[in-house]
Amino acid sequence: MIFIFILLTFFLAAYMLSDFFIKNSLPFFTGYYDKLQSKRTDQIKEQLEESFVFWEKKRMMLVYLAPAIFAGAGFILMQHVLGAIAGFVVGFVFPTFMVRMAYQKRIRKFQGQLVDGLTMLSSSLKAGLSFVQAIEVLCEEMPPPISQEFKLVLKENKWGLSLEESLLRLRKRVPLEEVNLLVSSILIARESGGELPRVLLRLTDTIRDNLKLKEKIATLTLQGKLQGLVMMFLPIGFSYFVYKQNPEHFIVMWQNSTGRFFLMVAVVLQIAGMIIIKKVSTIKV
Repeated sequence: MIFIFILLTFFLAAYMLSDFFIKNSLPFFTGYYDKLQSKRTDQIKEQLEESFVFWEKKRMMLVYLAPAIFAGAGFILMQHVLGAIAGFVVGFVFPTFMVRMAYQKRIRKFQGQLVDGLTMLSSSLKAGLSFVQAIEVLCEEMPPPISQEFKLVLKENKWGLSLEESLLRLRKRVPLEEVNLLVSSILIARESGGELPRVLLRLTDTIRDNLKLKEKIATLTLQGKLQGLVMMFLPIGFSYFVYKQNPEHFIVMWQNSTGRFFLMVAVVLQIAGMIIIKKVSTIKV
């Protein structure tokens, strides 16, 4: 009888504690999650709008719910709490990664259009147009994203900003070495009264040669980057294969302090190797 009374008291206390946790702690965590995700969603929306990408509310809601969706998928796939935690982390990072990839893609496209854009500016100036009129011709003839960025330069100039300040804002929005060189050359030529068409022609040749050199370096270092990817995923794949074939090999490593030490050393060396390969295969021009 006493045992049953103690057991009922234990279950009652556990129920009261769980009820207190659900009523008090859970709203705190959900409120914190809502505040954090709302802030991140606004930041991602601003970053997308800076790249002239406008998403509907439905797509932004997917960004908001991504951690919960990935957490549920991770739990279903792995049937473990760790799968839910890993899915939550992936879902939290994934939207930022996608936005960064879209931004880098836009920057690369702008870089590829820059030589043609400078040629068009130089031809328009030779035809007797002013620099602002030459930019208008570029915006009409060239596709996005270069036309969008220079349209924004014209809009800022019409809103009251000086052309120099609008070009400086362009350099800040598009952090490319070629754009920095372009803006600096234009500002110097306008201040010193130099021939802007000739400056743009020389700049076009310089940027074209620079882009060719970068493409050549990217081709030559491609093999090293591929080797780095293979070396990065090979140990992980091999470890998973061995674990599936004979789990006792890894059980010994986890249960023994020496085994855990060597696993830690292996992870550190793996990360160090990835960093070294990236450094060796990356050449700045």
